[in-house]
Amino acid sequence: MIPAPDTPRPDTRVRFLRVLGTIWLVVMVLTLGGVALAPHAGQIADVVLQQTVYRQWTRLTLEAEQAFFDVSTPVSTVHSYYSALYHGHLERMERLTQGAFREQMRLRLASASTAPAFTPYRSFLQVEMQGEQAALVSEKFHLFWQQGLRFRLQREAAHWHIVSLEPLQ
Repeated sequence: MIPAPDTPRPDTRVRFLRVLGTIWLVVMVLTLGGVALAPHAGQIADVVLQQTVYRQWTRLTLEAEQAFFDVSTPVSTVHSYYSALYHGHLERMERLTQGAFREQMRLRLASASTAPAFTPYRSFLQVEMQGEQAALVSEKFHLFWQQGLRFRLQREAAHWHIVSLEPLQ
């Protein structure tokens, strides 16, 4: 059936503007949502990854007001290392370290005139035991990063000591 020539055609501009407006609204909502979540993207990814793939990782956080010192496990020894480093405790750093690493840390802390300004610190640690007397602790600041640090620890009696520190590859 052919419409009569005097029948008005439906206005497609209104439909086009409605579709264009919907697309613009969706893009704006996604952009504003991304801007709101961007500062927290690393934390969100850490939580998601820790709950799924990385269950063997332990979260490490430091508190500015309270120094931490415990050498009973490899993870707590690394936690104590960061606490002593950030709070500038030379005597604790000496009790935590061994060998050439002890001398490096003594020089590093002695050259600093005051304790460094404390900044919030958060990372993730994974322990790999190598027998009864040795352990490797891997640390990553975000679980999805390839870079990180590896602490080599040895046990003397009931205490763990950090022997070396190297970058993770």
